[in-house]
Amino acid sequence: MNEKAEELVKELIARYMGRKPKTISLKLSWDDVSEIRISGNGLDERVEYPLTISFTSFAQGVIEAYEEVYGKLRVVPVGLREEIYENDKVSLDLYPSGGAGVFEIFVTYKDRERGE
Repeated sequence: MNEKAEELVKELIARYMGRKPKTISLKLSWDDVSEIRISGNGLDERVEYPLTISFTSFAQGVIEAYEEVYGKLRVVPVGLREEIYENDKVSLDLYPSGGAGVFEIFVTYKDRERGE
């Protein structure tokens, strides 16, 4: 199930990659529904899946989608639960707030021509 969930996330993120989302979040509900929200400039998409996507599968799917487009990302530990995955093109700030059932990933693009 984890690999399936990871692949679902990866495929979803790949569809919106060209629109450069700023925030990608996973919200879990008590009824085994997972909602992924992708937002940014002029972008606000929500997709529900009738299964529980683990925080690990969600994060791995997003990271793999970004690595396919932007190249290998290195891990920069920030705090107890927060990590940043980055390279010279993009930065993903992973912030799980498990008690609330929400996992947010904040994306910063390091595009010199268009600004961040």
